[in-house]
Amino acid sequence: MGSITIIGAGSDSGKVLSSDTAEKLRRAQQVVVSRADGSVSAMLSEAGIEHTTFSDLGLSDTPGTGRVVELLADIAAAGDVAYVTNGYPFLRHGLLSELLLKTGTSVRVFPSLSSLYIILMAFDIDLTADLNIMDARSYKPLLSHRASHLVIAGIRNRLTLAKLAERLTEVYSPDHDVVVASTLEDGGFSLSMACITNLAGMDVSPGMTLYLGPRRIRPPAGFQEFVRLIEHLRGPNGCVWDRGQNHLSLRRHLLEEAHETIAAIESGSPDKLAEELGDVLLQVVLHSQIATESGCFTIEDVISSITTKIRRRHPHVFGDAVANTAQEVTAGWNAIKLEENQGGLLDDVPTSLPALMLAQSISRKVVGAGFEWETIDDVWAKIHEEIDELKAVTPGSPQAAEEVGDLLFTVVNLARKQGIDAEEALKTSCAKFKGRWQDMESAADQRSEKLHSMSAQELEALWAEAKKKEGQDSK
Repeated sequence: MGSITIIGAGSDSGKVLSSDTAEKLRRAQQVVVSRADGSVSAMLSEAGIEHTTFSDLGLSDTPGTGRVVELLADIAAAGDVAYVTNGYPFLRHGLLSELLLKTGTSVRVFPSLSSLYIILMAFDIDLTADLNIMDARSYKPLLSHRASHLVIAGIRNRLTLAKLAERLTEVYSPDHDVVVASTLEDGGFSLSMACITNLAGMDVSPGMTLYLGPRRIRPPAGFQEFVRLIEHLRGPNGCVWDRGQNHLSLRRHLLEEAHETIAAIESGSPDKLAEELGDVLLQVVLHSQIATESGCFTIEDVISSITTKIRRRHPHVFGDAVANTAQEVTAGWNAIKLEENQGGLLDDVPTSLPALMLAQSISRKVVGAGFEWETIDDVWAKIHEEIDELKAVTPGSPQAAEEVGDLLFTVVNLARKQGIDAEEALKTSCAKFKGRWQDMESAADQRSEKLHSMSAQELEALWAEAKKKEGQDSK
């Protein structure tokens, strides 16, 4: 295995190649540069050093880092190779680390001054800070760049510079300050100020590199800031209403926010949904803050608990279990929940659920344990049995109320047996009834009449008209 050497040649001026650098290159069996028309190739030709380009070796002028690594590793397998870049040899992100992993051998690096290096030093940019070093030809505008130090090199011609200026205006204001650095023929460097608007009309100088400082924009509030906000509301200088709340007093608000979130989902409005999800999050953080103050748990405990639960209940994702269908996932989920539950099967069913949802939850759980009718005909038979029992008791009596409940519970099971969500089905029926009633009211208004003054026969006729109109509207 030959050696691999990465060299930053001179100061990008196209006329400076130190004797020490030239000697290192002459010792290599093969010297590689990116392109024939670049300043590096010109320097090597001036010094009489033979070299090959990416295109000579079957690559494009701008190959990915992985292709460059493969190329250098293949050449090094037969002898020593030197890869020469402009001044600063680390602009190609990941080159050195990938070479080390690919070859398992040492890589020698000899950097030299460049416009990029001068910018880093002149503005005392901490390389551990938020810094992005980009190539002009592959630069993609990201909003995150506005809050970081951005250095752009690899500007070869005016077309590249003009396109770059256009992309920059997608995330920066046109008058955003830009530091323009370039190399001089005597090996020195030039630094000047410009704004993005001026870039498109500028001449491209050797080694041209741009620096855009961070634009101090207050970022959107993050989660921790929101937690601190709720903590402040509950504090001595906060809100008297928030300070007066406890878990019990907030029950109604959590339920209301959940229902409003469902309504937002059904409305199809993403903005409304985002707003309502924020209201639900407020309830979660507020309950967590109350618990923190009493020493029960914190918001971190809430997040840790649900994270652990999700991982535990997804062994097909985070473990060795196999689940290829949604039904298999659900069955596995329910089995794990049974293992987690130290009490009875129905102990964790919240009795605070609306009655219809409570019935569905109980029905699904017992079915998961194997308590189920064999066929849907068996469910129909049970419904007829419950109807007969209801007919046999005194109307309006406690026994009648009990039988009505039994009948409704069986109907919920009939819906589940057919794969129908009883809650959604009933909600749809309510909406349908509401629509028909409103059509009846409109029809009565057109006749200058009121529904409450009409006879049963007249109401029945209007109802039939509303049903007919509903059928026409759905076509």
